[in-house]
Amino acid sequence: MTPFEHYMYVLECGDGSLYTGYTTDVDARVAAHQAGTGAKYTKAHAPVRLVAQARFYSKERAMSAEARFKQLDRANKDVLLAKAANTPLEDVLCVELPGFGEDTAGEFVCRSLARNVDLDYRDFHARLVPTVDKKTIAGVRTPALRTIAKELVKRDDVDAFLKTLPHRLFDENQVHAFAIGLERDYDTALALYERFLPFVDNWATCDQLPVKVLAKRPDETLEHIERWLASRHCYTIRFAMGVLMRLYLDELFDERFLDLVARTRMPNTAENPASEDDIYYVDMMRAWYFAEALAKQETSALPYLEQQGDEALLDEWTRRKAIQKAIESRRISNEMKNYLRTLR
Repeated sequence: MTPFEHYMYVLECGDGSLYTGYTTDVDARVAAHQAGTGAKYTKAHAPVRLVAQARFYSKERAMSAEARFKQLDRANKDVLLAKAANTPLEDVLCVELPGFGEDTAGEFVCRSLARNVDLDYRDFHARLVPTVDKKTIAGVRTPALRTIAKELVKRDDVDAFLKTLPHRLFDENQVHAFAIGLERDYDTALALYERFLPFVDNWATCDQLPVKVLAKRPDETLEHIERWLASRHCYTIRFAMGVLMRLYLDELFDERFLDLVARTRMPNTAENPASEDDIYYVDMMRAWYFAEALAKQETSALPYLEQQGDEALLDEWTRRKAIQKAIESRRISNEMKNYLRTLR
């Protein structure tokens, strides 16, 4: 079973009446109805048999079909079921069911994801994002996710998908992130970031959020970065440090940014304790930032890795982790790597 199996099903009861429901496993659900544990109505009107089923790629689409089908009178239901004898019921409903019409943006995304599932990649990627439930990972590679996002933003109903949060699947979040990156208007993009960030729940989605549009107004973006750094949400903080790393280590660099990142922590108090995972992913981004800063702004960044003890500018964990990441980097000279090894 994949994350994209969502069904509206129709049963005929012993008295000839119809029962319509939603499930992700038609066989198991029908068996439950036949055993008298599916629903009070079918238990009271047994026996039941499956008349038809319509497969959709998202729960929302399947449940919408169920709700609209239930609103029909019996005669109209019978007409649609008769047509489903030769045509898949989902196709009949798209054409004939009042108000149902074409796929929604969410259904389009899920159907597109389903066509690009790579189970081996899913298993591999699940190990990289241990905070994400593997059942919510479809296993779609990044190039396909980018293509889906490009098609999504062409739709008139793209906003419906971008406003429907939280998403159920990790891969939907990835598509959402790439769709934001295709927005060229600063104000519109900023609103999309603000809406999406509170629902980001893993480092991969956080780090794949494109940030190029934020460079259009660097001074204004800095104000938002400082606000995001003060958040209590792990991935909002991580995203803010990532923006500083990706946009403000070249011509926009200012030494005060180093101190700003060095002082940033995941809020963790007795009243509002942070999880170990949240602390870790904020700390890792801080270390990554300083490894990148060393590659681009060596003179300013090196003291943060050199100074220890009472004169330390970084906490010891971050200092050591930044040194490790710098030594692993291809952009750090061998001479510098040898020097960094003496600082461990």
